[in-house]
Amino acid sequence: MKKICVWLVGIFLLATILCIFGQGIAYFLSEKVISIYPVYYLTGLTISGLVLYLAAGLGVFRLFKKRESSIRRFEPFIVLLFIVSLSAAIWSIFVTAMWWG
Repeated sequence: MKKICVWLVGIFLLATILCIFGQGIAYFLSEKVISIYPVYYLTGLTISGLVLYLAAGLGVFRLFKKRESSIRRFEPFIVLLFIVSLSAAIWSIFVTAMWWG
């Protein structure tokens, strides 16, 4: 169970980093990896972050569905996941939409 929780927290943190710092990462990748327009990197990072948030949410849901007695103990984690993922995803979509014009 601890291994699964560590994976879920890792996925959640990676998705948060991709969504919030996607613009800087896109500039870095454009300068250092392959020189293409950063908007393509940003779009890929945004989609990756959203997919990782979805995977973390589904993982948490499956984990707590099997262990119904421990849901009350992990309720703050679920609320934190919802609030952070929703705000970071909206921010990431907003930035990507502004880049695309």
